[in-house]
Amino acid sequence: MALPFTDQQRSAIRQKLFESAQRHALSDGVQKTSLDTLTSEAGISKSSFYKFFESKEQLFIEVARAWESDVIGVGLLALSQSKQSSDKERAAAFVYRAFERIHQLGITRFLREDMPYLNAFMPQELARTHCLSSARSIFDTLRQAQVHFTAPDEVVLSVIQLMYLSILNIGDIGESFFPALHTLVQSACDRLVA
Repeated sequence: MALPFTDQQRSAIRQKLFESAQRHALSDGVQKTSLDTLTSEAGISKSSFYKFFESKEQLFIEVARAWESDVIGVGLLALSQSKQSSDKERAAAFVYRAFERIHQLGITRFLREDMPYLNAFMPQELARTHCLSSARSIFDTLRQAQVHFTAPDEVVLSVIQLMYLSILNIGDIGESFFPALHTLVQSACDRLVA
């Protein structure tokens, strides 16, 4: 009879599974990463995996949430560093740094190809309203930071979503992407932020 994992073992195994999923999300993608690979790298059996996560997809959703939290955290740092600035400048700093962080993390392929697959494994309300796309989180965070918009929320969210979709295709645009993104963010904030 196998002994139950100690709290310390559980924590270490959970971290190994998470790190393995992160690596494979970047290199292979969710669907090409087998449960056998993840459990082998964590040193556990497949049956033990379910003591940590409901499914392989739930593990990858947790990875996506961590990346989203990182992206928002970097944006919040930019927002806090520009406290003396106008709402337009604060919003622009936040949005630009958040999208820049998506690129730095190297997660654009994951967001473009794997998130639509993972959305099927999320509660419908979460998948429809949040999608772990960062666009909704960016909008919500700007609202919470009391950035005042001059356009309806739907328009502002759509503009952020358009920018988000552009970063998912950064490879098609090339090295002029970030100067172009900076121009788009500045223009959008000049037009949509009070």
